[in-house]
Amino acid sequence: MRRPSSVTREVRVLRRFRSTVPRHLRSPRWRRAAAAGVALVLVSYLVLWVYVPSRFVTVGPGPAPDVATLVVPLDESLRDAAGAGSGKGRFLLTTVQASGAGPSELYRALTDPLIDIRPRWSVIPRGMSDEVYSRWGRAAMAESQAVAAWQAWLLLGNETGVVSDGGEVLFVSPDSPARGRLRTGDVVLSWSLGGTVRPFVLSDDFERGLSAAFHREGKAATELTLRLMREDEPVTVSFPVTASDLVAWPFLGLVLTAVNPRTDPPVPVAFLPGDIGGPSGGLMLCLQIVDDFTPGDLAGGRVVAGSGTIGAGGVVGAVGGIGKKIIGAVRGGAEVFLVPHEDYVEALRAAAAQGPDGLDVIPVGSLREAYQALVSLTGREPADYNGPDLPPTAAGPLLRVAGPR
Repeated sequence: MRRPSSVTREVRVLRRFRSTVPRHLRSPRWRRAAAAGVALVLVSYLVLWVYVPSRFVTVGPGPAPDVATLVVPLDESLRDAAGAGSGKGRFLLTTVQASGAGPSELYRALTDPLIDIRPRWSVIPRGMSDEVYSRWGRAAMAESQAVAAWQAWLLLGNETGVVSDGGEVLFVSPDSPARGRLRTGDVVLSWSLGGTVRPFVLSDDFERGLSAAFHREGKAATELTLRLMREDEPVTVSFPVTASDLVAWPFLGLVLTAVNPRTDPPVPVAFLPGDIGGPSGGLMLCLQIVDDFTPGDLAGGRVVAGSGTIGAGGVVGAVGGIGKKIIGAVRGGAEVFLVPHEDYVEALRAAAAQGPDGLDVIPVGSLREAYQALVSLTGREPADYNGPDLPPTAAGPLLRVAGPR
């Protein structure tokens, strides 16, 4: 007798299995419904796990870490002079948390009114990957740390400056006038436009300097020349720049970040690595350094939160997401919030929305103004704890608008 082939045996097994399936589940109608269900699951997966995260992000209040955990004074004698105690105030660095709008993030956004769903391009430039965006944020934070050390050290009456090894090209947008001329990985050493020739030190300095030079030229389009290193070879590239390129985001359709930004002579302070990116913590980093290297308590026993970029001359610049940062500050127990002048109205509204235990919102335009505001809040003379080399308080009471109590 011939033994059944393996194929014959498999067919018999399938027939037995089919005979065990209820008759109504073997009908064409049921098979069509099952196919539709599978298709629905597949489409839902593609929408929730692929399409939505690539097109949308969720934005909500981020953590507000104690800035003292991010800044470490390296000069032991000065660090000891700063002192510490149970009644010492704290500085909080407020943040905004943005995440790809995956299923869990979407659920949080739909159930938490404090979390928004926004188009991805409103947070991350079109064409930029998440990896490059993260690198951009970390590089911007490194620049902010160097500038904060520079400006705080100057306020303390010491001499220093900021240097770097040029600006690395992280991203070139499809609409950039440098498209096809610059490559990712290029390191820009200097730039020239019209009669202006300057080295590249910081991205903020590059943007401000180039904008000023363009407007001095007074032309509709002006040739920008960049001297750079590409794969260890010197290269010079040129391309025309128009007024619309100066207001593009990112600037010129480029992301240029300083390579190894640092103070020179070095400021005796180190910054601990973390997962916070962007330049908006510059003001609070400055205040922490000033507090670390002066006797007494600059915060006056209070929990002081804030946000603001820091630039040359100690100028405090506008930031984004101030409403979310106010919420993070309240959650962190802050009593005072320092905010750039440009963001003051939004901050005041957000503080008022927090109810009767809102924040004292103080607008500042510079590091010196922020320092003077904090000294004013203590009700003490600056010489009592800051020493004679620091700037005096303002002649009269500073503008101080309190949130509702």
